[in-house]
Amino acid sequence: MKQLLMSCVLLSALSLGAERLSAATSSDPEPTNAELLKEVKALAAKVNQLENKLAKYENQETVPPAGRRLRKTERMAESQASASDSVASNSDASSSAKTPLFGLGYRGNPARGVGSQSAESDSASSSDVTPTVKTPLFGLGYRSNAVLNIGAYGELKFGSQEAPGGWKDGFDAGRIVLLPTFQVTESIIFNAEIEFEHGGIADDEDDKLTGSVDIEQAYIDFKFNEHFNWRAPGVDVVPFGFINLFHEPTQFYSVQRPELDNGLIPTTWFEGSTSIYGKVVDNLNYQFQINTGLEDIGQNGGVPDGEYEAGISGEEALALARTPIGDFNQTKNAPGFALRLSYTPPFVPGLAGSTSVFYTSNVTPRGAHADAETGQPLGHSSVTMVDTEVRYRIPRTGFEFRGEFVDVFLGTPANLRANNDGNPENNVGDHMWGYSLELAYHFDLSKTFRNGWEIVPFYRYTYENLQTGGFSGTDENFPTGQGKRQFHTLGIAAFPTPQVVLKLDYQFALDDAPNSPRADHFLGGVGFFF
Repeated sequence: MKQLLMSCVLLSALSLGAERLSAATSSDPEPTNAELLKEVKALAAKVNQLENKLAKYENQETVPPAGRRLRKTERMAESQASASDSVASNSDASSSAKTPLFGLGYRGNPARGVGSQSAESDSASSSDVTPTVKTPLFGLGYRSNAVLNIGAYGELKFGSQEAPGGWKDGFDAGRIVLLPTFQVTESIIFNAEIEFEHGGIADDEDDKLTGSVDIEQAYIDFKFNEHFNWRAPGVDVVPFGFINLFHEPTQFYSVQRPELDNGLIPTTWFEGSTSIYGKVVDNLNYQFQINTGLEDIGQNGGVPDGEYEAGISGEEALALARTPIGDFNQTKNAPGFALRLSYTPPFVPGLAGSTSVFYTSNVTPRGAHADAETGQPLGHSSVTMVDTEVRYRIPRTGFEFRGEFVDVFLGTPANLRANNDGNPENNVGDHMWGYSLELAYHFDLSKTFRNGWEIVPFYRYTYENLQTGGFSGTDENFPTGQGKRQFHTLGIAAFPTPQVVLKLDYQFALDDAPNSPRADHFLGGVGFFF
């Protein structure tokens, strides 16, 4: 650049000389040497000013954008934030390798590792890192070296699943997720999550791709202070429970996501939304979100004149009740409201947890009706959901306990499609509920293996009741017991690094239906998050 500026000086000098030569042929008097020297000095001063401004600009410190990747990595710290100090105090001081905590991340701040804060300090947050933002050069715009950061997580699964007719072996490219983020300014951050599920999609049937491509998150955060920040309208996960927010495969030990998050909580539950978030006091954080809510229809395109699938049922719970995020295809007007409080109480080292509440005044879609035989219009029904979950890592030991309870209250069951669709076996009552208990033990192999492996055997018990009392509707009510389910999941997760996990588990799936097909599975998986 300096050479370019000097070239400009020479060109200017030559131009000046040419002008003077032309002037010599005219009647104007020829300038004196003193006048020429004065003009050259003025030009040199301008060049020096430009060089100083350029040097000042190029010497500014560049801090890479933080954005949601810190949000994502701080997620991993939530489950161990309060335990990290007590566990760290017992680590081997002679070991130079960073020891994984919970098998979910490093203590410290490696690239895309666990952040130094609890994830709950930013339960919807981006980063508290404040980068230096480059100022415009010559007032003409940014001479930016900034790039769009791309993170990723994913999981690949293989094994056998029990089905009618016997066990079936197979493979599933479960999901590959791209995580673009961009730091626009010190306090404005763009984040997104683009997910490719089950191998993706294709138009040609011979490609045999039956997956999906989803925009699960896309929003801009405006950071004000640690107590108040605003997430502008966009697509975001609903702040409900733990796994729905922090659903990367390094956050849970089983191959499949925990059972409560496969229906009672329709993970990954994302909606069109806007929210505020921040810290209430130390170790207590909040996020309040207004979103498009849930809807009682399990298919696209709105309610048809004939038959249509229920969004809420005794077989699928709320798994099909998420609202679409595209092309104004939502089928009802009532918004949803979600509030999540998360905590890491300092008086119980190793404990972290959260309590979440969701409410929408109506889930009934426009034009909803009973089965074709009656065609009776269906009125409004509200849905209220409550979740409480805790994670406890006992200090100075490898033991970890997790527990969660979910309850879903259905305001007017008589107006739900499942109770009026002519099927007597998928009915629901006035609420659904479930709970899970999990025990894990962490074996730290950092002294044995160079990269600091951690092995985590675990056992999880889950119970769900999707068909309680309080049924009302035009259907006959003959529940088979399939909605009362138990799951016993036993397995092992191995973390060669906090960003990679290898999993193997066996699940016994039971329900109260006398002729229900068995649905056990024996699965392995590979997960990553960076």
